[in-house]
Amino acid sequence: MKQAGSKKRARDWGLIQVVGLVVAWFSVAAQPVPLEAHTVTVATGDWPPYVTRSENQHGPLGQVTERVFNEAGYRVSYIFQPWKRSKEQVREGVADVLMPAYCSPDRIKIYRCSDAIITGKLVLFHRSDMPFTWTSVADLRPYVIGGTLGYYYGKAFEAAEQRGELKILRIASDATNMRLLMKGRIELYPQDKAVGLAMLHNLFPPNRWPELTYDEKPLHEQSLHLLFTQQTPRGAALQRVFNRGLKHLRHTGELSKIMSGLTRRNDIMPVSKDP
Repeated sequence: MKQAGSKKRARDWGLIQVVGLVVAWFSVAAQPVPLEAHTVTVATGDWPPYVTRSENQHGPLGQVTERVFNEAGYRVSYIFQPWKRSKEQVREGVADVLMPAYCSPDRIKIYRCSDAIITGKLVLFHRSDMPFTWTSVADLRPYVIGGTLGYYYGKAFEAAEQRGELKILRIASDATNMRLLMKGRIELYPQDKAVGLAMLHNLFPPNRWPELTYDEKPLHEQSLHLLFTQQTPRGAALQRVFNRGLKHLRHTGELSKIMSGLTRRNDIMPVSKDP
């Protein structure tokens, strides 16, 4: 009888341990997931017409980004700040996403690039009273060129700048560059065609619009992407989430619909096939 009682107590103790483990597991599983885990932090800046701080969904690229992540169960939080600071924060893992950006060879080493969203055309803006044509980057040597810190202007341009062959003044603000161009303080300003036209219309009254123009020859034509941090596994996970959602938007025609306001002027072209 004593032995039977010992066995029963052992079984009861074993059952108690199992029940305890089950309860503990459910208690952990029931813990709320921190809000930060479901929030995607996007570092960006005003870059109309692609990204606009003043609009509810922050322009067409903001709408695409928010649509994809919302449908995957995330909320999106935007940080509008200078471009150079945004790059640093995503590189260090302080922010999750840099939007939008070119996937240059140097950036691929630092960030995870999303699939292509749209293709933009980078052109050289100049004053209308200054005759200007060019065929190669070497033709740009006589001119004072305005640039923005942290921006990528194409392989040939960047190489010529590094060799000291171009007179380029880089500052933090796109708007200031456009104002300097209008005043004649700089002679050329490389900018995405759609962005440059939007800046011209936003910064100056209509009677001054004819004072600036651009050369149709592109400095480069390159797709725009989201860049994700490489510092955490979260960056790779968010990259997969975005690429999957972007593919769905493209296949359903929603991507073209979101971009339709831009494509009416042929300033940008939606990517029509899977990259």
